[in-house]
Order: sequence, then structure tokens, then C-alpha cells
Amino acid sequence: MAFNLFGGKRRITKGFFANSLGNKQTRGIYTFQIDVENGELIFKKYFVTPTDPWYAFNYGRFSCVTYRNRTGSVDDGGICSYAATAETLALASRVTDKGKTYIHACANGDVETANKVFCVDYFNSEISVISIEKKKLLKCISHFKLNGNGKDPIKQAQPYPTYVGFLPDENKLYVVCLGLDQVCFFDVSEDGTLTLDNVHTLQLEPGCGPKKMIFNQKGNRAYVMNELNSTICVYKYDHLNFELIQTIDSYPKEDDPELVNSLSDIKLNSDDSHLYAINKGHDSLVLFEVNEDGTLTYIDFEDTSYDPVDMLVYNEEGNEWIVVACQKGGIVESYRFGKEKGGQVYETEYCCMVNEPICLTPFVNNF
Repeated sequence: MAFNLFGGKRRITKGFFANSLGNKQTRGIYTFQIDVENGELIFKKYFVTPTDPWYAFNYGRFSCVTYRNRTGSVDDGGICSYAATAETLALASRVTDKGKTYIHACANGDVETANKVFCVDYFNSEISVISIEKKKLLKCISHFKLNGNGKDPIKQAQPYPTYVGFLPDENKLYVVCLGLDQVCFFDVSEDGTLTLDNVHTLQLEPGCGPKKMIFNQKGNRAYVMNELNSTICVYKYDHLNFELIQTIDSYPKEDDPELVNSLSDIKLNSDDSHLYAINKGHDSLVLFEVNEDGTLTYIDFEDTSYDPVDMLVYNEEGNEWIVVACQKGGIVESYRFGKEKGGQVYETEYCCMVNEPICLTPFVNNF
């Protein structure tokens, strides 16, 4: 427990920032604290950005932010890295890659070891590799163009890559392709060249539209969230071998069979005992219990504001909090996970207004 200089109890907080698409007056990056003892959200600062900040991730003490190209110019869009300390984001480097808009990205290590950043361009169905030199983004060194289409003639007219990451037990890059109903795997050469591994492509149900794949901490279970049919697929995983063991709805569909919904995000909690899902359309935060074999059991849901699109999970001081960004609702709000009755999610009534929040990212250092 922390105390201030006058003997009173001092707040224990964690920092995060929210990317806002907004409009010319409001778009940018908003920084917040969350009180990890009661879930209160505290607005701190607002940073103006040149265009729409889309996605953000951390590697070491740097935060990378991708930007949407609003003008069509080759100087728009791209990705920036920032030195992130306290409440400050200081621009360190930028690569535009001829105006590409990246909706997801990751590095191949931490601040000391990373020498490449991998980005997916949803709109052009490309994967870009950007080199890092002296801890700064240097230039784009390779591209890989995906081809093909899926069952839905509109939503799957192109490959539409949505998520990129590394396998937990293999030095392979994986890319989730919403338009192909696939997770594709790539070997990465030292010079950044990507080679598609056709042998191990993970094929999902036609029309499901996978958007994201995550692994548990042991690396032996994979969870694929399918945006278009609002399901979660659970796989046993071992060295590029995926065995499907469950497909479960991301919300109770029987309550409203005609509802149009898309699954926005999934996250495991700190000890992999529960999984959270947010739904856009159903506008809900759903709680699942993770069983001993990795399968999921639906528990309950809480209503959110309109169009939840991203979330963060904090487990501090014995409390677990879920922070949800609701794009259409224009709000960032917090929820509490409690162990009562086998696990429940509760509203905290703490929220902050942000115009079109789209991505939440923890600060590298606490405020």
C-alpha cells in the first residue's frame, strides 16, 4: 500500500492512452490513468496528431502508432515510434511507406533486440516489413502481397489481413486474413523477405472472417476470434499443429437471432482463468471461464456503450479491471471482474468521453 508525504493513502494508478479518430478538432491521442483499487478513470493529457491514429503497440520504452491515410498523399499514413515516458510521447522516428495505412503491427523483440516491425495493410492486402536501426524505425525493406477472396462477395472480396504476430514456439510470423478465412504463416529472412509456408496454413470455416489469434501463457492453446460470424475457435496447439476442440458463440445469439453483430476483440485475463470478448452490435462485454482443457464456458455479459472496439485488462492490488473503448458511443469505460459466484463482470460507472476511440494501449512507464 502506498502513502503520500502527509501520511494519507496515495492512489495506485496505471497509465494508458487512447487513439481517437474523431474530427479535425478532436482526433489525436488521449492519455489516462486508471485507479487500480476502484477502477476510476482519470484524464491526463491530449496530443494532437497529424491524421487519424489507428493502432498502437509497445516495444520496450517505445510506443509505435500507425496512422490512417486521409488524403491519398504518399506522405500521409505510415507508422511513427515515440519515446514514451510519464505523460509524454516524444516522436523518435517515422516511416510512411508511400502512404500505407496499417491496422495492426508488431515488433520481433523488445527495445534491445527488435530489428524489424511487421505491419498489415488491410486495404491493399499487403504485409510490410520495416527495419529498426539504433532503436529507430528506418525504412520499409520488403512487402508481401496476399491474393484471393472468400465466401462473402463484399466483406471478403480481398484477403484483408487484420492481425500479425509470432508463434509462441516457432520463429514464424503469422497473419490472420479475414477475407481468406485463414491464418497464414511466414518464414522471415535476415533481410526481411517473407516466404509463405503453404503447408501449415490454418483454414477456418468459410465465411467466418477471422480477425485475431491469441495464445495462452503456456503457448499450448490458441484462440481465434471470428468477426463475421461472431464465434471463437479454440485449438490445441503444438509446433504448427492446430487441433480444433471448440467453436463457441461470442454472445447468447438465441436472445436475438436477427441481430447483426461483429466480434471486436478478445483477451485472456492475467492467469488465463477467464476470457473476455466485446461485441459490436450486441454492444456487450462477455465473460467466459477457461476450463482445464482450454475450452470456454459462457458465464454472463454486461452491456457497454455503442460499438465497443478495443479493451485493456489490468490486474493490480488483487483487483482486475477491464477498460473498454466504444467507438460510436464516444466513451472509454471501466468494468470490474469479481470472483463472486464463479466469476462476474460489473459496471464501475467510471468513464471518460473521447470522440471515436479506436485503440487502447498501456503506457510503457506508469505515471
